[in-house]
Amino acid sequence: MRAKAGVRNLLLTLAGILGLILLDQLVKHWVRGHITVGGHRTVISGLLSLTNLTNSGAAWSFLAGNSWIFVIIAVGAIGVFGWFLFQSRSEPGLLVAVGLMFAGTAGNLIDRLQWGAVTDFIQLDFLQFPIFNLADCYLTIGVILLLLHLLVKEN
Repeated sequence: MRAKAGVRNLLLTLAGILGLILLDQLVKHWVRGHITVGGHRTVISGLLSLTNLTNSGAAWSFLAGNSWIFVIIAVGAIGVFGWFLFQSRSEPGLLVAVGLMFAGTAGNLIDRLQWGAVTDFIQLDFLQFPIFNLADCYLTIGVILLLLHLLVKEN
């Protein structure tokens, strides 16, 4: 009975991962098709804009021009996340966290392989912060959930 639940959890997580990757890629496709590189569209004045940027590095363009480094890291991370997904199939909280990290890594990896850089577009106008994308959000939320899971598990 427990094995069946684990398989069901894993299959649901994989479906969720595929859905998140698809959403990330569809939105990036829309941005590339409707906003020129460097172009800007206000969504909520003073709060949120869409700005089409390509980033061959990491956050704050760290190691820009070295996308191949991030391809290698992403492929390794996806392997590790895949292993964790299989190992934690009976822990739904952990599945969600690792699934988000998997989806975020895969979304940005697809960009690097297809375009040589990641398409970033979410700009928070009310603070100085790097422009980011949905895959980055998945990664960030996944890491936070993983840390919370580990903290709760420790207590």
